[in-house]
Amino acid sequence: MGGLGNQMFQYAAGKHLSIINNTELKIDASNFNKLTLNKEHTLQLANFNITAQKASKEEIWEMISPKNPLVRFVGNAVGLSPLKIKTNAIFREPDGSDFKPGILELKSGTYLVGYFNSYKYFDAIKNILINEYAPREEISGQGLETLKAIESTNSVSIHIRRGDYVDSPNVYKSIEGIITDRYYHNAVDLIASNIESPHFFVFSNDMAWVKKNFSIPYKITFVDFNSAQRGFEDLWLMSRCKNNINAGGSTFSWWAAYLNPNTEKIVIRTENISNDSKYNYPEDYFPQKWKSVKS
Repeated sequence: MGGLGNQMFQYAAGKHLSIINNTELKIDASNFNKLTLNKEHTLQLANFNITAQKASKEEIWEMISPKNPLVRFVGNAVGLSPLKIKTNAIFREPDGSDFKPGILELKSGTYLVGYFNSYKYFDAIKNILINEYAPREEISGQGLETLKAIESTNSVSIHIRRGDYVDSPNVYKSIEGIITDRYYHNAVDLIASNIESPHFFVFSNDMAWVKKNFSIPYKITFVDFNSAQRGFEDLWLMSRCKNNINAGGSTFSWWAAYLNPNTEKIVIRTENISNDSKYNYPEDYFPQKWKSVKS
């Protein structure tokens, strides 16, 4: 459920648990549209080279109700969401985005529901995730040209997220004062003071607004050729940049920075994630080496 970045957090946590338990990981996306209220978000996880397969209805209901064939039959027949069933097989992540160590003690035979937005759930398998989160097929021609420019310069990705960050009153309230113009300019200044001749590559879900309103005194390329349905390509191109400037708590730019293989990378992040204390755990969300600047 959720946008691509959230899908990647969910998969990563499940993948690590499957390795811990020496068992198979399977994905249930059968209720994706019902669980993902923002319709800009599409199921793009399978565009990466992930190894987990899609779970069949039979497999899902066998796990949810192994001892009640009637429940399995009815649930399967009418297409009932497994989340409607109360069972110990379903683990629902407790409220709040803080790291909960007990989650890593879950055993095989568990149906996971949650976002698991902490790198601590899967940092031990980072190298595996780097391989699995590569595009399954070759990227577009324009993407390949952009990749050449990214690899041949002191490249820096900048992610400017708008969409629900601007249009949704509840989302905007949660990030107001965190992702600001001052944040981006402070981030650019920090990069420019540490890197010679930086080349900034800007990614956004509202590029028309960005081109009109965002200006910096450095070389800049607006990566504007991918549709929302090809967000996976934008994320991967961001991850190939040598350095990254993230959009607050955006899981999309978080993954781009996390997957960046440059051992000398500078990653810039906001000091906070959310104005809601339940979801403001920067020490659990951001890796320690990432640098914060004032908003």
